Amino acid sequence: MARRLYLVRHSETTAADGALVGRTDVDVTARGLRALDRLAPLLPQGPCFCSPMLRTRRTLDRLRRSGVCMQAVFDERLREIDFGRWEEKTFAEIAETDSDLLDAWTAYTGFTFPGGESVASFVGRVEEMLALFREHPAPELVVISHGGVIRTMICLALGLPVRHYLLFGVRPASVCQVALYSQGGVLTGLNQRGGM
Repeated sequence: MARRLYLVRHSETTAADGALVGRTDVDVTARGLRALDRLAPLLPQGPCFCSPMLRTRRTLDRLRRSGVCMQAVFDERLREIDFGRWEEKTFAEIAETDSDLLDAWTAYTGFTFPGGESVASFVGRVEEMLALFREHPAPELVVISHGGVIRTMICLALGLPVRHYLLFGVRPASVCQVALYSQGGVLTGLNQRGGM
């Protein structure tokens, strides 16, 4: 059984500041890639799971230059949530066009993004991945994914309601560590970035 997860959020992207980015396959910035070089000393050797999105694949490629994550498995379930017609829009833009949906979004768990994915579907696939990680024979796993996936996985591992996902401000090019036990999980590191 895996005993520790190293949850890596992809590096800074080219998306507009504050915009929701889920299914949109944005690239990463050169500055964001350089920031990843500090993470390698924080990560174990061994198996790695990665979202297939461009921003996570580019993150994986950069980490491999430092000799980590050499064995990687891509899994669609690690993709960010699909924000539908809210893709690449800021909260202010959404409030202008869809203010009637904001209360339902705040309630979260029963919500479906207009033209996009339901929160239930998203949480279900993150739950599947967490179950897979718990049963994996390697004691430590690296997971390269997205802010929403990492926040949701932390909530699930800690036994918190997933509507509290925004309590965890997961930064780009950072590592969050979760220790897994039979009774649940413990958050042992948040937004670790290593030294320079």
